[in-house]
Amino acid sequence: MARAVRMPPLGETTDELRIVEWLKAEGDEVALGEPLLAVETDKATLEVEAAAAGTLLEILHRAGESVRVGTVVAYVGEQGEEVPKQTPAREAVPEAAAAGGPAAPSSRRERVTASPVVRRLAQDLGIDLSRVQGSGPGGRIEKEDVLGMTDGRAIEGEPVAPHRQSLARRLGRSAVIPQFSVGATVDMTQAAALLERKRAAGVSGLGYTHLLLRAIAVALRARPEVNRLWVDEGPRIRRLERVDVGLAVAGEGTLLVVTLPEPDRLSSAELVEHTERATAEARAGRVSERHRAPAAVTLSNLGMVAVDRFSAIIDPDQTAIVAAGAVTERPGVVGGEVQPVPQLELTLTVDHRVLDGVAAGRFLAAIREELERGDA
Repeated sequence: MARAVRMPPLGETTDELRIVEWLKAEGDEVALGEPLLAVETDKATLEVEAAAAGTLLEILHRAGESVRVGTVVAYVGEQGEEVPKQTPAREAVPEAAAAGGPAAPSSRRERVTASPVVRRLAQDLGIDLSRVQGSGPGGRIEKEDVLGMTDGRAIEGEPVAPHRQSLARRLGRSAVIPQFSVGATVDMTQAAALLERKRAAGVSGLGYTHLLLRAIAVALRARPEVNRLWVDEGPRIRRLERVDVGLAVAGEGTLLVVTLPEPDRLSSAELVEHTERATAEARAGRVSERHRAPAAVTLSNLGMVAVDRFSAIIDPDQTAIVAAGAVTERPGVVGGEVQPVPQLELTLTVDHRVLDGVAAGRFLAAIREELERGDA
């Protein structure tokens, strides 16, 4: 029986997503978990993976169309198999728009087609999209169409890129979360020695970020009370079954969080490979499903830009964030003598609705213990 491919809930502030491109054509074979199409959300361009293997029988919504979450966009099944007769019709273009004439405001309001980015721009400018005539395919409203409705009035300041607008909205959500921070200084002598051993053994690309990701995962297993998420509906506390860890990735004016799958269960080489792949996806703005899994804790590392210490803001869909500075040599006591010791400043910021001070302190202590042991 042919299986429906539905638009998944990927957007964070809208339930309408735009199809950027199909990565498979009708008649192509599709493997389970293989990227099937790319969609534009309010945050980035993401790939949707196939939930079933088979042949891509029919595509119902093409690139450039915006569809709501849950809409059937295609069917996958056996070669030659018929798709269900109740196949939803493709989105229609208003007759007046197709003929080049203006559409009635009431019908335009129902049938308006625009990406989440364009909708947000119209909202920020106070423009009713039902009054905008789209110049894109099928009457789709483009950014230029919205800007053309400003009636020549000046818009002061520099325009904010869509991804920065999305980031600002997320930070706004984080600002209302009751949060506090705790800090610790870590002796990185053993961690530095571990890096030297691994690199000498042929593991290239391994760095402190990878050791931190692994240490956070180990600490989450030791302190499972941290591996939980606050859910407003209820409210409830959701316990995560997997111990995945988020990583904040900065690009040219972008900031995304990607998920690394259970870093403590990957070999050093596998962890480097997964991190490189996830980082590349984030900087390209196209994050695969495997790197979008929920995570309770994210690592934000600014050591590479010589920051000693800082506090980070919690992702509103997570419970905590670990801020790591640079590993630098500072005076320390070794064997009763003052010697230079490589040290790292860690700051843990947590959602006070989920964790209290003692639990946060114990979790940070578990991270420090794992790093100072250095025997991974």
